[in-house]
Amino acid sequence: MTGARDAVEQAILASLGLAALTRERIESIVADLVGRGHLSAEDGAAVVSRLLARLRGEGPPVQSGLMGRLEDGAKSAFRELGLATKGDLEDLRLRVAELERRLALMEPPPPID
Repeated sequence: MTGARDAVEQAILASLGLAALTRERIESIVADLVGRGHLSAEDGAAVVSRLLARLRGEGPPVQSGLMGRLEDGAKSAFRELGLATKGDLEDLRLRVAELERRLALMEPPPPID
């Protein structure tokens, strides 16, 4: 059952993006999978623990091969659905910061009282 658990774990990571995961969201998704009978309660608890460990940087790196292709497929699906990735959001943050900096340079200085 470890292979299925790993596949579910990788699918969750790929479909939601590691940066966007929170404890509540992970538990909600896994509870849904347990409720649907895709995972046992024991396997669900193990998946939650492993995903939280990965969030803390304690887990193994993402595997290549099948899991890499799964993540690439999820990224393609994100693009097709118009969903932003962590990289997209970071790029936008940088662009907004640069625009704010430029705008501040263009504004006149405040009057001296």
